[in-house]
Amino acid sequence: MKRFSVVFTALLLTVLMVTSHPLQVLAETHPDYVGEVKIFFGDYSTAEAEGYTLLKDGSNPVDLNQNAGGGLGSKGDKAVYLGYKTTKNRSEAITDLALMNMKGGYDVAEYETMFDTYIKSQINPLADKFIAMITEYRQNISRSNPNSMHAYYSRNILNKFIDDDPGKGLGQLFLNETKYEMGDAAYNALSDSQKKGVADLITILAQSNGKATLTIANLLARACDTNDTTWIERFRKITYDALVEQTGLTPTDAKKQLAKLYDDDARQILDMWDTFAKELSEYDSAVEKAEGADLEAARLELENQAKVIRTLKKLEANDDRIRKYVRAYEEYMAEYIETMTAIQTVCVYEYLENEEYGDGTMLDFFLRPSDDVDTDEIYPLVASLTPGQQAGLSFVSIKELVSMTIIDNEEYENAEYNFIDEVSIYDGVDRGIYEPGGVALTSDARRAGVTEEMEERSMFSTWTISMMTVTGIATVALAVSAAGWIENAVKVSQIEAKIAATPMTYGASDTFLMIDGEQVFQAEELSSEEIALKFNSGLDRFTAASKLCRGLTIGLGIAVIILAGVTTYMTWQDMKAYYNVEFSPIPHYMVDEKDIIGYNSKGEKVMLKNQSAYYKAVECNRTESDEFYKVLGNHADMNGDVGSQWLALYSVKKELMEPILASSLRVVVGKADVPAGYTTGIHMFGTDAAFNLNNPYYDWANDAPSVYVYFQTDDTAASTAGTIFTVGMYALVGGAGIALGAIITALAMKKKTKETVTA
Repeated sequence: MKRFSVVFTALLLTVLMVTSHPLQVLAETHPDYVGEVKIFFGDYSTAEAEGYTLLKDGSNPVDLNQNAGGGLGSKGDKAVYLGYKTTKNRSEAITDLALMNMKGGYDVAEYETMFDTYIKSQINPLADKFIAMITEYRQNISRSNPNSMHAYYSRNILNKFIDDDPGKGLGQLFLNETKYEMGDAAYNALSDSQKKGVADLITILAQSNGKATLTIANLLARACDTNDTTWIERFRKITYDALVEQTGLTPTDAKKQLAKLYDDDARQILDMWDTFAKELSEYDSAVEKAEGADLEAARLELENQAKVIRTLKKLEANDDRIRKYVRAYEEYMAEYIETMTAIQTVCVYEYLENEEYGDGTMLDFFLRPSDDVDTDEIYPLVASLTPGQQAGLSFVSIKELVSMTIIDNEEYENAEYNFIDEVSIYDGVDRGIYEPGGVALTSDARRAGVTEEMEERSMFSTWTISMMTVTGIATVALAVSAAGWIENAVKVSQIEAKIAATPMTYGASDTFLMIDGEQVFQAEELSSEEIALKFNSGLDRFTAASKLCRGLTIGLGIAVIILAGVTTYMTWQDMKAYYNVEFSPIPHYMVDEKDIIGYNSKGEKVMLKNQSAYYKAVECNRTESDEFYKVLGNHADMNGDVGSQWLALYSVKKELMEPILASSLRVVVGKADVPAGYTTGIHMFGTDAAFNLNNPYYDWANDAPSVYVYFQTDDTAASTAGTIFTVGMYALVGGAGIALGAIITALAMKKKTKETVTA
């Protein structure tokens, strides 16, 4: 029988190795999806070499900017082209393309505040649980006790999980104080080489693959318990009355004290109680399933699968051999896990059946429905657990908690690990979403009112418009004054010329002074001297008016020149500010608040770790020599850096959304007609309707033709093929609610049971 428990050790390690490495697989009927998008400004000559297909309108690549950056004072036109790559793998496909403008409704600082709250409210308490387990893990490694081999086993597998930052395995790193335990000051005082030996536990828990986190927790829980006895042995000897007596308090006060110590953990166990009782109640069917298992054949088959995967990883992603293998493997794996679950159930059932407790057995104790179990009945069980095991209740099932206590150390000692490849704990994780300043938070409330504000956009300020008005009035007055000056000057010149050339004569009535038939003024009965004086006086009148107009014209002319100069300067400054936009950085990621917010059991709003909700900024071919590279980097602006503000494109590969079909991409220029069969396209955050990429809110040329890019998604049922391989690690505590690691104990427990019965 010993041989079979060793078989189970090999089975666990083979499964761990097989499921710890990603293998991208395809369904046979999957079409081409959009897997990657890139924007090309002006020059798209490198697109084909980079593997991108350009979006076309007919047979030619289509300019999505359409001279929308043109116009007086603007930076001029710059063509914008969209390139895309395809994939047949649904998990690698883009599921949405959305836009955010520079002055849109998003906030970087608020996201960072929310993330900081997330760390303090959720990650730090989780870290405290890990520290409790890590502490006992270290103690079991550092000294010999019955659980030392458990800890060595966990260490050897944990060393296969690599923390990329220090570049070391967690098994070794956890033997030293973590940064969380040391504190920032002590950690920062270390040299760079010393920091390589320190694990940043907060970063690990916040950023690692979620399935890796569960696996790590499971392995640490397995390495806990620094006592010479198991928790089940201690549980048999602890009663509620004994716990009350140990407090030294009155029964009433003791009840309050025990509730404070054990109630939370007891309720956590009760939450798992009915699931465990149901598994135990299915003992007969589990026996039937387990008895038909060919363990040696299973071991050989899984070892063969490991070799096959190493070979397949070298093939092209669309190789038919991958498809065929995955289909066969998944059928086999489902049957294998079902068999292992059955064997574990049989062994746990038979073990508990032979453990006395109270007036019956532990099997009787656990078979009751949770409604028949008082919370304080669970206090002795919680009290029998070490602090590390209590912390581990969040990561293991009751069945596994039982299984881990009764395995032979020899089985752990004989386990082999050499054929398990190392894997990064951040496998499949885009760690960029955790970089400070890189993520912006958006919501309907933040986006509200932004459009109205842009509608009021004006090229000139109120002061400039006022100066334009004053300058205009002064210019009109100058024109009127200049006209009067010219008119009077011409009259005087004409009169003087005629006096010099023509003798003065009297009219028929001798009452008017006439010059060449024109009446100049009334002569009356005047002497020749008086007539001459009267003539000169009339001439002076015209001369005075002319001088007045001349003075006004000169003064107004000077004023107009000054006003025009000031107005021109103010106009130039306004146009400079209007056209020479100061771009703000494009956030690397955009996330809608509703997609990462949840509520805990107390109804409090909490941030969820939902990486697939983060939209990533699409890249472009902007280079370091380009004008805005220092601000915008390589993030794409659909306005080609010549608009009134940037219009950034974001893509996402979001869970529960359908992938974009590459063949469905379609561009419509110059009209707003929605193609038949289409409902969406590249859109603004907060709406599904396709958006005009040449919207005048963000462009200079209001008359630029509209540009809409439409797409369709694949709404056929998602294939299950390859789900084992589309992530870096398979959760050892997932699936049927067990950790596959617990199956090592199966036949060892069965052997013990039979030996007890035989005796």
